[in-house]
Amino acid sequence: MEDLLSRARLRPYLAAAGGDTHNGLRLYTWNSEISGAFYESLHYVEIGLRNAMDRQLTRWAIVQGARRPWYLEPAINLTPSTRRRITVARANATQGRTVEIHGKVVAELTFGFWWSLLADEYNRRLWQPCLRGAFDGSVRRAHLHSELNELRLLRNRIAHHEPIHRLDLGKVYERMVDVAERISPLLGARIESTSRVPSLIGDRPLAGV
Repeated sequence: MEDLLSRARLRPYLAAAGGDTHNGLRLYTWNSEISGAFYESLHYVEIGLRNAMDRQLTRWAIVQGARRPWYLEPAINLTPSTRRRITVARANATQGRTVEIHGKVVAELTFGFWWSLLADEYNRRLWQPCLRGAFDGSVRRAHLHSELNELRLLRNRIAHHEPIHRLDLGKVYERMVDVAERISPLLGARIESTSRVPSLIGDRPLAGV
């Protein structure tokens, strides 16, 4: 297995296991399981986030008299880099077809894209007049942006099969539920009722290492 997975990939797990190959592989397997469980729950956050923000942006564009999707409306003051991301998403969504479907374009816009719309540069452009209405109750944009960034980085680590076993995964889970509840209390409740993360945290091999 060391040859198949590579010594370099196993190194963090072997180090945590004091060089014991058997326990290192047990930790590697658990890391894979907990990563999968987080990915399952994170998908609720990602999809809930983009749909909530898309709905609010669509409503705002209509109020301003737009006759096109919000992502094509010049009155919505997006940065050049944001518009480039939209261009790529539209190309991926259509793939040569003449008909563009709004929902497919939205689905092509990454977690990082939606997170970027909550950055400081969009505070007056989007947050104050529009996007704060996409979230439940009183939400501080800067705090939400920071929490989403941590979840975005976690998602990227999981997607690249990197170790997450040294993170305080209990706090990460709480942060994920907190963000979900800011999108909608129903979304947070859904994660809490379906997530495998808490039970897997309790099953961690080499606990405390």
